[in-house]
Amino acid sequence: MTIQAAIAQLRNYNGPDELSLHLGVNEAMLQAVENAYNITLPDDFKELYRFTDGFETDDDMFNMIPLKDIIEDKDRHIEAPFYIAEYMIYSDMWQLEINPDNCNDYKIFIESNYNKIVLTKSLGEFISRFLKAGVFGADGLYEWKEEEELKPIYTTKLKATEYLLTAFHFGLRHSLVSTTEIKDWADRIITHENEPEYFFIELSLSHDKNEMLSLLNSICVPANYITARGIMGLLYHRLSAGLMTANEAIATMDKFDFITLLTQTEINYIYGFTDEIWIVNPVVDDTELTRSLLNFLAYYKELQIANYKNWLALSLRIELIFGEKEYDLQVLNKRNLELGRQRKLILVTLSILALVSLIVVITTYNHMADQPPLSQFRIDLYRLSALYLTLFTFYFLVRETLWVLLKSLKLVK
Repeated sequence: MTIQAAIAQLRNYNGPDELSLHLGVNEAMLQAVENAYNITLPDDFKELYRFTDGFETDDDMFNMIPLKDIIEDKDRHIEAPFYIAEYMIYSDMWQLEINPDNCNDYKIFIESNYNKIVLTKSLGEFISRFLKAGVFGADGLYEWKEEEELKPIYTTKLKATEYLLTAFHFGLRHSLVSTTEIKDWADRIITHENEPEYFFIELSLSHDKNEMLSLLNSICVPANYITARGIMGLLYHRLSAGLMTANEAIATMDKFDFITLLTQTEINYIYGFTDEIWIVNPVVDDTELTRSLLNFLAYYKELQIANYKNWLALSLRIELIFGEKEYDLQVLNKRNLELGRQRKLILVTLSILALVSLIVVITTYNHMADQPPLSQFRIDLYRLSALYLTLFTFYFLVRETLWVLLKSLKLVK
């Protein structure tokens, strides 16, 4: 789309969001930007800013940045990138990169997971896409970024792969991933990159497992929740493919220190499985255990080698799921604790009543043995106390009998 068509859309905009256009700038302001960044602005940008000095919407808090703010960015920081748009007060930014030999050869891009995702070489297309669907809508700016990220040719920085490489290091030591799989992954990056970082070439040319482990160890980051869940994803795919047994998968989980890295609910699941094979039944390897383990690990199945760029987002989503489970469990435990307190209070009350009834029965029986005159109230109280004492004793006898029976049948611990 041409910049003229995009300006026409801005002029006639009647979309769902309230759009505010700023007054256009003069040639002096355009020259000031070029001087500040030592560039020549593309003709498209000059035409847009002559029409409007940026624009903004309330809904997404999106802002096509005015030139005055762009100059101030450079004044504050000499190495400031050329940000042309932002949302949520610079929570995310879109940048401009200009070919110094041809000002009209430019790219509009966004950084994601340390990678530069080029969206377009047309300012008109960028504006039109935003006006059509905003930042988050279908076909909006974020979906556009995801579309470009899925394309096979992209710039891969070593920094963007450190979580996967750390998981590779653990996985290679414990048979969750093979040297062939890691080499194939590195080869794909090398094939699609114009100038791949040398580390990926070294990884692809590793002669054996030990050399690969040494290379991976040099780039490993400290264990964190992203790599921990990535390892769980590798476990799921290994187990579901039948490449390892449930016992082997649980033993592998036991070798990784998940404490402080995952939610308490996840840790409880993991400890439940490790207790199952090491304490309850050390030789267990049954279908039910495998099914239960796969059901748990399925939470991590989306964390795959192919989509390592999305591990952070996927991990945060998993954390949210287990966080909600943890909250629900806390609510349930609080409710059970309250019910336990109520049951204890009732039991104490019943026991006190039973003790009082016993005292009434004994004292009244002694009076009756001496044949003193008794009031009708005393006689009624004696009968009521004797009845309550009988029912109370019967209740405890039945409860204890049921408990012994259920325990003998191993229905309770």
